[in-house]
Amino acid sequence: MRNNAWHFVVVLLAIVAVDLFCIPTEGLGQTDAKVLKVMIDPGHGGNDTGSKGSGGVSEKDLTLALAKKIVQVLEVTETLRPELVRTDDYAIGLDERAGLANNRQGDLLISLHLGNTFVPVPVGLSIYYWSPTTASPTVKPSPTKGRPWDQEQAPYWEKSRMLASLMQEELLWAIPWASGGVLSEDIYLLRRVRMPAVLLELGSLNHPEEATDLQKPEFQEAVAKALTQAIIKFRSL
Repeated sequence: MRNNAWHFVVVLLAIVAVDLFCIPTEGLGQTDAKVLKVMIDPGHGGNDTGSKGSGGVSEKDLTLALAKKIVQVLEVTETLRPELVRTDDYAIGLDERAGLANNRQGDLLISLHLGNTFVPVPVGLSIYYWSPTTASPTVKPSPTKGRPWDQEQAPYWEKSRMLASLMQEELLWAIPWASGGVLSEDIYLLRRVRMPAVLLELGSLNHPEEATDLQKPEFQEAVAKALTQAIIKFRSL
């Protein structure tokens, strides 16, 4: 009888211990770590090479290489889930890019491009977002159909501006380049996505030093880590 009672006490203590370990942590000062889906859009692709530099290097290849590096760094966080809009060297239209990002219910979109100059001068970095003040005057909301396809970005533009500012801040700490600023521009892709969205324009293949930096894995990793840090700060706002 004594052995049965002791066995009962042991089982009861085990059940209590399991319950204690299974208590939700939300009430203990820890926040719910929602996974954020980050859509990474490497500019150009296929026959659309984008800008070209000496030695045959093209914008489409560097944006894809940088995008894959960003994916690697984002995946380490476990709370940021990256997804590529373009996964290889093929052509994809702007409407298709926007539709893919929207249909896969992305939480953020970062479109990657390189600067394009015809003279070998440093471009640095610039980050663009869409705002209502830059919207095309030919696009008017329909009173019966709601927000037009051309202005899906309208509810998100202020968050896009915040994201762009954080990205600029982190990039200026990470790489020794000047910044052209955070700029509002009527960019076709950005105004068509239903999530905070920015376009990063990084360096120029016509400037020898910037072209060299853009091809270095360590430089690409520095950019990827800076963008990741900016996204982490953004989600905490």
